[in-house]
Amino acid sequence: MDLQVGTLCDFQGDAEIGDYVRTHSSVHIGKKTRIGNCVWIFPYTVFTNDPHPPSNLLTGVVVEDYAVIATMCCLLPGVRVGTRSVVGAHSLVNRDVEPDTLVAGVPARKIGMTSEVKLKDGSGRAAYPWMRHFHRGYPLDLLEKWKSTFGDFSQGT
Repeated sequence: MDLQVGTLCDFQGDAEIGDYVRTHSSVHIGKKTRIGNCVWIFPYTVFTNDPHPPSNLLTGVVVEDYAVIATMCCLLPGVRVGTRSVVGAHSLVNRDVEPDTLVAGVPARKIGMTSEVKLKDGSGRAAYPWMRHFHRGYPLDLLEKWKSTFGDFSQGT
């Protein structure tokens, strides 16, 4: 599983967390949330689950594999964040996010495709999917899978 949990995180019961998920500090994951594999969740992010509080109806957020949720986001009950998508900092996600899409704002809206975001290292390479250039802390067998899935990343660090 290799879950990394930051300080002051709150994971409520009945949540499903995939392999190699990374959470930073002060993340709240409500009941019924489902998080896929290799997802990054940055500080002060909240996954809500009650569509009209207080109630007995809980509808969790779904985050698919390789998604990135930036700092201080709020995801409303029942939204789905697609595979390899990115939610920008301080966003309120009140509708589904398509795969490979960058959203941001209050409410979150589509900014563009993640493939359009460039690394700020001067290389001109795409920042996403992040698995092409970021490998620290992941096992070799997973890196080999990424290499066959996402192409050669010999220039990655």
